Amino acid sequence: MADRPQPCFHCGEPCPPGVPIEVEHDGERRPVCCHGCQAVSELIFSTGLNRYYQFRTAQARRADDDLERVAAAWAACDQRPDLWGEEAGDGLRDLLLQTEGVSCAACAWLIRSRLEPREGVERVQVDVGSGYTRILWNPGQTTLRAIATELTRIGYRPHLPLAEAEERERLNARRSAMLRLGVAGLGMMQVMMYAVGLYAGEALGISLTAQRFLEWTSLLVSIPVVLYSARPFFTAAAASLRAGRLNMDVPVALAIGIAFLASCFNFLRGQGEVYFDSVVMFVFFLASARYIQMVQSHRNLQGGAALARLLPEWAFRLPPGDGEAETVLASELQVGDRVRVRTGEPFPADGTLLLGATQVDEALLTGESVAVERGPGEAVVGGSINRGQPVEVQVTAVGRDLTVSALGRMLLKAGAGASRFVSSSERIAGVFVAAVLIIAMLTAGAWLYLEPEHTLSAVLAVLVVSCPCALSLAAPAAIAAAGRKLVGQGVLMSNGDALEALAEVDLAVFDKTGTLTCGRPEVAATVVNASSGISEQQALAMAAALEAHSAHPLARAFRSAPQTPVTAQVERVEHGGVRGLIDGQTWAIGSAEFTGMGSASQDSAAVWLTNASGWVARFELRDETRPEAKAMLRELEREGVEVAIASGDAGKAVSEVANRLGINQWFWRQDPAAKMDRVRDWQSEGRRVLMVGDGVNDAPVLAAADVSMTVPGASDLANSAADFIITGESLAAVGEVRKLAQATRRVVRQNLAWALVYNVVALPLAVSGLLEPWMAALGMSLSSLLVVANSARLARGDARQAPASTRPLGQATAA
Repeated sequence: MADRPQPCFHCGEPCPPGVPIEVEHDGERRPVCCHGCQAVSELIFSTGLNRYYQFRTAQARRADDDLERVAAAWAACDQRPDLWGEEAGDGLRDLLLQTEGVSCAACAWLIRSRLEPREGVERVQVDVGSGYTRILWNPGQTTLRAIATELTRIGYRPHLPLAEAEERERLNARRSAMLRLGVAGLGMMQVMMYAVGLYAGEALGISLTAQRFLEWTSLLVSIPVVLYSARPFFTAAAASLRAGRLNMDVPVALAIGIAFLASCFNFLRGQGEVYFDSVVMFVFFLASARYIQMVQSHRNLQGGAALARLLPEWAFRLPPGDGEAETVLASELQVGDRVRVRTGEPFPADGTLLLGATQVDEALLTGESVAVERGPGEAVVGGSINRGQPVEVQVTAVGRDLTVSALGRMLLKAGAGASRFVSSSERIAGVFVAAVLIIAMLTAGAWLYLEPEHTLSAVLAVLVVSCPCALSLAAPAAIAAAGRKLVGQGVLMSNGDALEALAEVDLAVFDKTGTLTCGRPEVAATVVNASSGISEQQALAMAAALEAHSAHPLARAFRSAPQTPVTAQVERVEHGGVRGLIDGQTWAIGSAEFTGMGSASQDSAAVWLTNASGWVARFELRDETRPEAKAMLRELEREGVEVAIASGDAGKAVSEVANRLGINQWFWRQDPAAKMDRVRDWQSEGRRVLMVGDGVNDAPVLAAADVSMTVPGASDLANSAADFIITGESLAAVGEVRKLAQATRRVVRQNLAWALVYNVVALPLAVSGLLEPWMAALGMSLSSLLVVANSARLARGDARQAPASTRPLGQATAA
């Protein structure tokens, strides 16, 4: 048995056998996988930064050993002041870069340690959570190329952010939230120390002077906590009241405001309880929970950033006619531009190959690990990698029209959509807030009658302990975690509401061609009418000419046909075929009914080619079923989900696939209207229907079903109507997504149950006066954190466990 390859000391990837590349560390020779990792390690050791390896908590990315190519690409930035970052005064620029490979505090320390000593670099800030590096630098003393090259030299490849304004806004929000949290934390520590003296004084005795001093300092420390750290709660509560509704910030703001003002009043009049310690503790714990929620929310947006990073910053644009390629920003490309893409580089935009045949690696977009062949005239997707020879490409889509941009919008749509899970919890929270305010008023009335001196303490405890943070977080936290897991498994969720519907599905309906089958039909047999005077090759050429204008999956069977003639006046008939003029004669290809060769009989599975003289040829097509389809269907059936096929193809073709896959319900010659009617009939019977398809004609039924999915290669229209978009090649994702939906429903129910049980138990204790305000603040915060932690279980470990066909979107194979 062969020895297991040793992991690289720097990045952890397996070292190639027979390639003895090493670095020396602590007197020992350590293996590395490539010269890039060797150079980075030696640089770290030679500059005295070897503590990086001591403190890092995750392996680094594989280093880039082609620094010359990186430097050449970034050289164009030195002539573009608009790319240097925002002006920061005194000739400085505030630059924001997305850096790959930042995974822990040691990475941030290494970046700062390498960049800040450089001349022209004033300050470096690294956000470990998002991977963004903020650099304050002087263009008069250094260059952007030098900064980018230095980052690449130590293993962190930089990128210009595509949505810099949004990223800056998120970074500023996180920085502001962290600062507010820091002020609240510092204030809590100080006030709690003073509170220990006050509590001890109550038990053991304390002089009035010492008591007043501790209360004075508690007041002074509490002021910035209330006015600065708690400001977002007051702002949100005011906005909620102006909108005529109640949210969870209303009782929070009331609790903080009442406790602080009452404490100030009691302190100034020299009698009564002060609750400065409860105020700052409440603000700190609540700010902690909000900050964790913000970090999780921003992390969910990194899926879109990962998609955007598939595109290179630079492109080599070719001038009209002959001439040298110029380096330009990929974002500046226009439709019709010609670009040169070298071996190993990603395509900068969607386009069509003009010169050269190559192999294209689309793994980062589709999960398919095998590079696909592409030749002149075939489309390539921006972000896929050229694994063959250098090629020339004509740009066909840029900006928002790019495939990557469309996927990113769908991903953001999933986070923006409000699901029934969320709506239900928000409705419950709104009613609950109103109930809490009523209970607080009743508590105040009761204690004013019984023991007025305990009124404030009891009311504060009620307001604090019943803060519906956990209730409001119950669904959003779970859906956010589920969305992150789906992204990690190669599935985009465009509608959060679909998770609940998918968990309740009891009938799954599949399209056939391209969904249950591989979508790569082949011409299995050709029968030519001898009296037509047309050879088999000519018939295939005519068929290919017509099918080139069709988006139907069966049209792919004719792509390998010989050189095709020119077709004019093309007419595409939905669920029929294609008709057009070739050399002045009308030709048609499609079903027997469309071409006039018979009715839509169950036994007719052929594609017919006809002209004015009659039928010319009949083509028998074959499309293999997906290898994982049968296992996926059996898994659904074991979970109580019935399966069916609704296809527009002929009965013979549909029955063959149904028999192969063991499906008892199958429906043939289903046009879009028939599919929709059938789905609505099922729904009228109380069935919850999942529809899985890929074609343009599937879009209406995808929108009509309770929940819908599309498979790789689906049309843009189908994707726009789908709730889930599978980007990997495996249909097994259908079952996996349903399992995740059921798990999400369980977690939401657990969160709601916990939030309700907590409040049912804690509220009577607060009303009875047995719960001090500081205890209520601690309990409320722990309850919210428990909800967030329970929801985070949905996303734990998904990237490492995802199968090869559903690898994470945007996961780089090398940095």
